[in-house]
Amino acid sequence: MSAFLAREALKLRYYTPLGPGPGFFPLWLAVLLAVLAAAMFWQATFRTPEPMPHGFFAGRRGYLRIGAVLGALVLVIALLDSLGFCLVMLGFYTFLLLVLGRQHPVVTAAIALAGSFGVYYVFVHWLAVSLPVGVFGI
Repeated sequence: MSAFLAREALKLRYYTPLGPGPGFFPLWLAVLLAVLAAAMFWQATFRTPEPMPHGFFAGRRGYLRIGAVLGALVLVIALLDSLGFCLVMLGFYTFLLLVLGRQHPVVTAAIALAGSFGVYYVFVHWLAVSLPVGVFGI
């Protein structure tokens, strides 16, 4: 994977008159990926394996949470174009924070509002990135 990424990064300009070009960071990330992969291979091959710690595998409740997150992601994908970014992400954040979090409901509401409407505002108005707008116009 790192060799493929490095080959593709070398097709881009490495350096421009203004500084690092579009191929600079992808090339060094590919090199870093290769070094980390070699280190993982070395450890997995030549190091004695450690026994699995107690509780390594999740219990029933853990697997239900994983299923809830995956189901929520499927719903986000299905509803994003029809309902729009703000409403879908508001529901997604609220659901995740209620299911997985242990914070006060006011904190959950603040994070969900900032993560949906706040992120929408930053991306659309400051960064000029178009995000899906649903049937309600938000």
